[in-house]
Amino acid sequence: MTIDSKVFTFLSELEINNNREWFAQNKQRFEDVKQNVLEFVGNLIAKINAFDPSIGDLPANKTLFRIYRDTRFSSNKEPYKTNLGAVIVPVGYRSIWSYPAYYLHLKNNECFVSMGVYMPDSASLKKIRSAIDSDFEQFEAIMRRIEPDFGAMSREEGALQRVPAGFSKDSPAAEYLKLKHFYVFKPFSNRDVTKKDFLDKIAALFAQTYELKCWLIEANN
Repeated sequence: MTIDSKVFTFLSELEINNNREWFAQNKQRFEDVKQNVLEFVGNLIAKINAFDPSIGDLPANKTLFRIYRDTRFSSNKEPYKTNLGAVIVPVGYRSIWSYPAYYLHLKNNECFVSMGVYMPDSASLKKIRSAIDSDFEQFEAIMRRIEPDFGAMSREEGALQRVPAGFSKDSPAAEYLKLKHFYVFKPFSNRDVTKKDFLDKIAALFAQTYELKCWLIEANN
């Protein structure tokens, strides 16, 4: 099962023609693209279940974010997202907020996969930071096993300049305590994504993050 190159053809054209008239004229193309991605995600879910049975019988159509943007409170009034994103969490969860998730992001020339917690609420953020600080040796060992393929945990989107209140500035975990999100990610080119081995490759990458996922769940309990 592969991602068809027509996914990126459509998304790249949508970037240029982000308006309702064009989208209406190309609605069937979107449905074809969406179906291709859903079939791919269905196969990915099956492979993830082989090492993480907590995902269960999650329907692929419950993983995909809507392409329609909420423009009510945004200065950007473009009506459509120019990416397709699938978040894979156990049945009963819907988001990557406060619960670690596997995520697939498809955008023309900006594809990636990731696993972790994005935008945790304040209670979860405090729990995760406290767990990292108190059990840093185990956490660091897990990260060392992941980093050869993913690199360091993401530091984008507002990492603090100083260690947050309640933690020692001299903590060996200081750089992690400054984070507001706790996830790893790996980028891919359009060409990578459309290769026949992409499904097996990202399933194997997600399997490598399973230990971190379990740690984050325990930290947040």
